Amino acid sequence: MSIPLSDSRSSRSPRTSALPSSRRSFLGLAGALGVAGLSACATGGASGGSEQAGPAAATSEDNPFGVDGGEFTAFVFDGGTGVPHLDFTQDLFETKRPEVTTKIVRAEDLSTLQPQFVNQTPPDLFQNSGAGALDVNSLATNDQLASLEDLLAAPSWDDPAITVEESLNPGVREAGMVADQLVGLNTVQYAWAIWHDAALFAGKGWEMPRTWDQLMTLSATIKADGIYPWAFTGMNANYFDEGVFQPLVAKIGGQEVWKNVDNLEDGAWQQSAIREAAEALLQLRTDELILPGVAQMTHIQSQTAWLNHEAAFIPVGAWLENEMKSAIPEGFELTATALPAPDESLADLTPNNPGAGWYVPADAANQPAAFEFLRALLSKDASQNYAKLTNSVTMVKGAHEGQELSPAFATITEMIDKSNAVEPWAPVKFDSWYPSMVEEIRAALTALVLGDLDVDGFLDRCQKKADATKADDAIAKQTR
Repeated sequence: MSIPLSDSRSSRSPRTSALPSSRRSFLGLAGALGVAGLSACATGGASGGSEQAGPAAATSEDNPFGVDGGEFTAFVFDGGTGVPHLDFTQDLFETKRPEVTTKIVRAEDLSTLQPQFVNQTPPDLFQNSGAGALDVNSLATNDQLASLEDLLAAPSWDDPAITVEESLNPGVREAGMVADQLVGLNTVQYAWAIWHDAALFAGKGWEMPRTWDQLMTLSATIKADGIYPWAFTGMNANYFDEGVFQPLVAKIGGQEVWKNVDNLEDGAWQQSAIREAAEALLQLRTDELILPGVAQMTHIQSQTAWLNHEAAFIPVGAWLENEMKSAIPEGFELTATALPAPDESLADLTPNNPGAGWYVPADAANQPAAFEFLRALLSKDASQNYAKLTNSVTMVKGAHEGQELSPAFATITEMIDKSNAVEPWAPVKFDSWYPSMVEEIRAALTALVLGDLDVDGFLDRCQKKADATKADDAIAKQTR
């Protein structure tokens, strides 16, 4: 099927340690073992270092999965903050299930999990968010991930009168589906924002624009003042893609444009909304509105430059304050807003959807404990603790009512509320369905805004990769 060229409307935290850790039982396992050591320990019937649990206990309202001791291993990315919120969840879990020995493995690169899946010795639970995230679509289509239907149907941790699913805000089920299977539990409300320092803007007499034309006019004013309008990480291409390109396309042509791309419709990358967005973004390069050197900057480096007022705007997710809290200058007022739109009626629309997905391997040795740990993670106490430590919203219904956090956090929640009032954001899926395709698309986007690729070259490069993906019978296809 071909589509007309006129459009219808419609990774994380920061630290670098690979220490498997458990405050109660795992500190003795030397960090030098690394993940390879965990895999080696797992041979002979254990899974990711977990001993196989004994026969399941009788299920009950208080123990819906029949947890009955054994060891339980969870694997999580730790880019630098230590993932402290999991300590609280671990305490909740171990208080109720003291017969389980819990191990939380914190590592700087999730790709080290792949050999464990190959050896059929995965951990009992892992969070697929951060550097080296795995291709969960391939894992699901190869039957390597467990269904989470029983988890969502179980009594919630706080109120057994309602199910886990009923305790969550809308969107969790949809975000966790892969090829008609519920395999992921996305617990955090992610949102992409264009951040600015409200104190700087007030001092300069600048107002945050609502339309793209206003943004370009203000960008010229900012540049004349000696500040580059834009900074972003060139080393993590998803930031500019998800934070700027994807919302801009949706604001021009409606979210149906991305549905066509996801479904590999013929000519999808030639849709006029994508062309218009590419032309608008090329202007950032031709008018020299981008901080020099961002192509070689990591997300931390670009965010540090922005905090130092080397640039006025930066596209980052809702985690920015937590990630940079030790580097935020005194008096700097972090403020999150949606990307300005060509049409002001869509100015408040911004990508926001459940993220930070958790997965239970099909070969997990202690699936009951994995499900029970996730049930604890979705308690209101654990959710409020997460928000307190990270200034991020969870997907647990009502968990943050009356919870007072930072001013920046308030701008995020306000931005999300405004976006949802316009229309629900439908997550773009090709970037998780087709890893090779998204790699090429983001390389082309980087070449458009930071290199020498023109709009036609960008569109042709993207379309060529989409066509090759569609024609490759070895790649499992999905639609939405």
